[in-house]
Amino acid sequence: MFGIPRDSIRLVDYAFRALGKKAIPLWQLIFFLSFDLRQMPPSKAKKLIHDLHVKGKIVFKDDLVSLSPDLIIESTQSAPASTENLGDLLRHFVSNSRLSRAVGMSDQAIEIKMASQNPLRLEATVHGSQDYILVLDEAQRQIHHNCPDWKRVSVLHRFCKHIAKLFLLLENDASIRVLQSLQEESWDFIQL
Repeated sequence: MFGIPRDSIRLVDYAFRALGKKAIPLWQLIFFLSFDLRQMPPSKAKKLIHDLHVKGKIVFKDDLVSLSPDLIIESTQSAPASTENLGDLLRHFVSNSRLSRAVGMSDQAIEIKMASQNPLRLEATVHGSQDYILVLDEAQRQIHHNCPDWKRVSVLHRFCKHIAKLFLLLENDASIRVLQSLQEESWDFIQL
C-alpha cells in the first residue's frame, strides 16, 4: 500500500509521479491535490503551489507546472497503481476547460436538496448568474439539467461544468460508481 506524503514538496512530487508526467497544467495539479487525493481545498492547493514557486521548488513554463530541474527528491513513496480515479473518469465526459471551470466554482454554488445514497438520487439547485435545476437518478440512469451549456453538450453525452462540479462534491466512492455506470451503461441526458 502506498502512503501520501505530508511534506508539501514531496506531496507535489508524488502528484507528478502519480500522474506520470514531468509537467502538467496548473488546474490539473490543483484538481489532483484537492479532489483525487482529497488533501486540501482548491484555495489551499493554489497557495501551496504559489509558495513552492516563490521558494524556487517548482517552475511555470508555457502554462505548465513542473518541479525545479535542480530539485532532487529521493522518495521512498511509490505512486499508486494505474487505476482510473475520479479525475480520469470525469475527463471522459468533460473538456479540460469545463473541468477547470468546475474546479474553480464555489462548493456552495450547488445546493443539494434531496438525496439517497444507493442507488444515488439527488435534486439540486445550481446558483449562479441564474438558478438551474439538476437531477441525478442512478436507478433510472438519468441526468436532468437546464443550463444552456448542458443543452449543447448533453446531446453528445458530455457534461457541463455544473454536472462536473456535482461529481466533485459527492463522496468519492459514489462519484466513481456512477461515472463508471455512465461509461458502461446507457444513460439518458435530459434537457429540462
